Amino acid sequence: MKRLFLISFILLFLTNCAEKQQIIKNSLLLQAATPVKSEPSHPKDFEKSIPESSMIRNSLVSFKKSYQKVYSDSGVNDIAAGKYMISALKDNEIGFTMPYCSGLSLKEKYDRVRVYGYEAVIYNGSYMDVYSAKECASVGVYKRILNGGVEIVPNYIIEWFSSQAVLRNSYNGEILYKGDTGIPVVSAGFIAGKPALLQNNGYLLIYNEKLKSFVIYAQLPSGYNEIYHQEGTFYGTLKDNNKFFVLDNDSLKVSEEINCKVSSHSIAAICGNTLITDIEKYHDLPKAKDFAATSTSYLTLDNKNLQIYYLETLWQRYLSFNFAAPKACIKNKDIYYKSFSGKIYKQSKGIEEEVPSFPKNCNYKNIVLNYGEFYCGSKVCGKYSSPIKNNHQAVMYRRIEDNTVYYYFDNLE
Repeated sequence: MKRLFLISFILLFLTNCAEKQQIIKNSLLLQAATPVKSEPSHPKDFEKSIPESSMIRNSLVSFKKSYQKVYSDSGVNDIAAGKYMISALKDNEIGFTMPYCSGLSLKEKYDRVRVYGYEAVIYNGSYMDVYSAKECASVGVYKRILNGGVEIVPNYIIEWFSSQAVLRNSYNGEILYKGDTGIPVVSAGFIAGKPALLQNNGYLLIYNEKLKSFVIYAQLPSGYNEIYHQEGTFYGTLKDNNKFFVLDNDSLKVSEEINCKVSSHSIAAICGNTLITDIEKYHDLPKAKDFAATSTSYLTLDNKNLQIYYLETLWQRYLSFNFAAPKACIKNKDIYYKSFSGKIYKQSKGIEEEVPSFPKNCNYKNIVLNYGEFYCGSKVCGKYSSPIKNNHQAVMYRRIEDNTVYYYFDNLE
């Protein structure tokens, strides 16, 4: 009898173990949280001497400041970027940028993820699964009550649809509030240490534990196109030229930039070619349908393909073996030429400016490039680059365009 009981206990124990989620170790997503510092190339180091390699001296060498891509993945359904961690949701796993919890396998497919601090909620139309990344475990799976928005805040999960809202304890699923607020809810969050609902008329409601209800706390300007919440902060775009705004308690910041597209995954917006977060601006980042940002990283999500970049720019060196010398022509004493970058420039009285195309009837005859200068016949008619170093082997030339430095050589032997 004892032996039968022992066997039953072991089988029960093994069954329970089998039901636990598998921890995914050594996830590459961790790279997004801890930048790996590599020794960067730098133009000044390259200029110290003429390269010994004839292959390099017969090539175009360029240095460009760019954002380093550190991680890429496919099959990603959704992302969320908070102050302390990034989360990526796939069909069969939830990933975190946490050294002791890089991810957990999933048995069900979920569509969306939201994070607050070290907690996350993943959900679909039927269920919500709440995670503690510190514990590296699911806190609980709860059935959806409203098929609308979901937000996780400290100790609570909020659901809303139209004017209805539900507040639950995130650790045991207990329903603390379920009711109709009378006016459609557009977002939910955490303000003044309390769960909050934002209605489309600008009224901000916070949860009153004694009354077991949401009560009016403040009224925000309702002239916004869209609004989201992330870790105690509401943000979005205003109807005024789609300007990006951030509302942190009583502090309102509005961008000078217009025509902004806001991220639903983090406090960030793309305005033209500029990424704006609540603290900083970054230029010339790749565009994406969905994106998010942290203080160190920029995430793009297109067709389930996720890419993460460091927001610190580094010099990166490129080598081009097949490159064309700049093509030049002259018209009305102005010289026009196509540079190594493919851009077309006009130079008039020593002043260079970019132009969209070569002019008609531009004269290409008898124009050569010597020692970094254009010669029209025997006369200098424009400057293209600067000779900066030479020896018995070659002359090194440098040209700077925007954020790129180009080097090429005249070989002497």
